[in-house]
Amino acid sequence: MKGITFFLLLVTFSTLHSQPVTLRDTTNQYDYIIITVPEFLTACEPFRQHKETVRDFRTLVIDTTQIFAEFDSSATPQDNIRDFISYAGTFWKESRPKYFLIVGTVLMVPNFPIPFLPGPIYFYSDYYYCQNIYENDTTTTDFYIGRIPGKNETEVTNYFLKVISYESDDSLLSWINNALFLCAGDGIQNLEFAFELASLLPSYIKPFYIAENDTSQYYGTLDSIYQAINQKGNSVVWLFGLSDDPYIGGSDWLKPEDLNGFSNEDKYFYTISSGRQRAILDTNTNLSHAMLVLPNAGSIGGSVFVGYTYSSINREFQINWASRLFNPLYNSIGEVFVSDNLPFNGLYNYVRKVANLWADPSLKLKYDETVGVEKVEEEIPQSFTLYQNYPNPFNPSTTIKFALPVDSKVKINVFNSLGQLVETLMDKEMESGYHEVSFNASKLASGVYLYQMQAGENVSIKKMILLK
Repeated sequence: MKGITFFLLLVTFSTLHSQPVTLRDTTNQYDYIIITVPEFLTACEPFRQHKETVRDFRTLVIDTTQIFAEFDSSATPQDNIRDFISYAGTFWKESRPKYFLIVGTVLMVPNFPIPFLPGPIYFYSDYYYCQNIYENDTTTTDFYIGRIPGKNETEVTNYFLKVISYESDDSLLSWINNALFLCAGDGIQNLEFAFELASLLPSYIKPFYIAENDTSQYYGTLDSIYQAINQKGNSVVWLFGLSDDPYIGGSDWLKPEDLNGFSNEDKYFYTISSGRQRAILDTNTNLSHAMLVLPNAGSIGGSVFVGYTYSSINREFQINWASRLFNPLYNSIGEVFVSDNLPFNGLYNYVRKVANLWADPSLKLKYDETVGVEKVEEEIPQSFTLYQNYPNPFNPSTTIKFALPVDSKVKINVFNSLGQLVETLMDKEMESGYHEVSFNASKLASGVYLYQMQAGENVSIKKMILLK
């Protein structure tokens, strides 16, 4: 792997010790601070040197032992760490640090229990580290906090090597403008939402879709995922349908052990997860963590919810992120995933607290704004297929997709539950390929309807529900 030789050279010439700094010295001047435990100092030192030489960040590695020695006003360790972060970000010399990277699980470097009412259920989040205790404004965050939830030195080193390789290579290759949406589950809601998010991306970002649902034109298997990750390459991978640890999809469509098939060295991606994942302890894992610490493969970061998020609020947060992710106005992942511009009340406030960044917060995704989007030529379908309408249930409009392996005369009819013809949506010659037609039922009553496609000698029927 590129970067290993570089890594070893850095280790050879480094002191491998926490830098001699008095934390309450207001003449300290750093841009970036890495907070870790003593056993990870060796693994963090090459990354510190990388940030200084490649990113030009004055970088400090500090272990929790020294923090607790100088900041000890609270019996709760995470409050003392927060005190240090706020102090450094407020009283140190300009330019003060905005980026803070925590290295270790929440058992090593603790964070904050966030109660989920009516409880008693707690999820553990880094959110309060982002808020400055010396500021009266409690509606905004002042610091960009990321965590690498490595359980051992090997996992930490694996992650750092990937970021060093990624940031040391200035090449702008075609794959960096790809975005992949993995949509698990039998329904089509995840795929619909993927389309919505893709519409928010800049025109120079090319979206691709893989769905678990075998009635979708985007249906794909594990091999399809491997090809999209390993061969095609993607800058960002959205994971839809993660209801809980550790799988994506109710049928274990993609699980941690499947990640051993990833071999996307030098094509590292960022993950965004739509479902709840638990705080990383020494005893659990999930897809985002497993992708993060793979050697020579997987991801270089991820955003995760570690608590109950509710689908409607979850959507608002992801829409917010998608609109900023490839926007050149934002210079780092940390800036992208600040959600201060969303309402600060009710469930929005709760979800804001349980949205965590597992990544180097200073990381900036590479993409090429100068390229146009080439039209992706669709493959000719292998069979006549009528897909499930979406949305379903619907009110009052829905979309019906179908696939034709050859040029055909296509007739699509809608019937009510008594078998009476309601409307003919299409009756004409169509070229081979993937097509769609809209159905507006604003004048019809709620109920179950059937839609039928006749293409040559092929006939297919599906059911849909109008719910007003």
